[in-house]
Amino acid sequence: MTTVNSNPPDTAVPREKSLLSHVMGCRRFLAMAGVLAVLSIGWYVMVWALGAALDKKAIPWPTGTADRAGVEVDREFMMTSFPDRLPVVAPRYMLASALTPDIAKRLGFPTIPKPEEAMQRMPEEARLVLGVGRPIDAARYADRASNWYMTRQYVDIHDRSVWQLDLTYYTGATDTVAHVPGRCMVAAGATPLNDQTKTLVWDLPKNALGWETITVIRSVFQTTDETGRQSNVVQYYTFSLNGDNEADWKMIRIGLTTDIRRKYVYFGKIQFAPRMMHVGELSAVDEAAKLFFRAAAPELLATFPSADTVRQLNESSNKPSASP
Repeated sequence: MTTVNSNPPDTAVPREKSLLSHVMGCRRFLAMAGVLAVLSIGWYVMVWALGAALDKKAIPWPTGTADRAGVEVDREFMMTSFPDRLPVVAPRYMLASALTPDIAKRLGFPTIPKPEEAMQRMPEEARLVLGVGRPIDAARYADRASNWYMTRQYVDIHDRSVWQLDLTYYTGATDTVAHVPGRCMVAAGATPLNDQTKTLVWDLPKNALGWETITVIRSVFQTTDETGRQSNVVQYYTFSLNGDNEADWKMIRIGLTTDIRRKYVYFGKIQFAPRMMHVGELSAVDEAAKLFFRAAAPELLATFPSADTVRQLNESSNKPSASP
């Protein structure tokens, strides 16, 4: 016969243990509440910091000085004020369409290139891909603070070589990706010769940005024409980031966003390349590129705002507003 215990087990919890469990539960709750509060504050701080980092203002194009005209841009966002002769005094390089008949004859040009060939105007679709001519640019145009571009071809009147110069100005935004030959040329079907990529440092003549030297990236690509003939193409590029030289395109976005106190930002891309030139010994091409850039530098660098201008704008924007 099975004996049934009529007395159930004692499940009562001593008062001391119940109170302890209650206290521990409150502590856990308070701890979790504290963690959630910290996370919530951190989230709002992060959102605020991100908004501050992305809230940027445009920097106007440089105005004229006593010895140099200011930057002028047309309604299609092409910069039009760059000189036809480089350097301005005793020029060695002339805009292809500005060649005189006697120089064209001496160089063996059968005809003088037309202005639209020497100053290439981009169609709207291409400009928009480049990040130039968007609605925000139209809104900033009257304040001389839009993005702009320029593409020109210059002839070396000493040796008949032709150089293409591309400038692009981006301001007041952080979402524009710096276009570089390593992406654009590959997208066009060229093969990068990475072992021939090189960083070059050149000394400069006196210029508006106060740069004593400039760091330039040389990139080389192999192209194939419609007949299957292969040839090498060389491109040089660098940037002005808020008035300072920066050759690494990856640093552009970092430089635009990391300092949340810097509201006014810009970067300018400088790209140039020989055309109608056989790319043989790269050291000789590098030397020719250096000569061309040094001739263009005083006018070229004056198209971008200086580091002092950027600093003054940001210092002014960071000053506390006066109390009423």
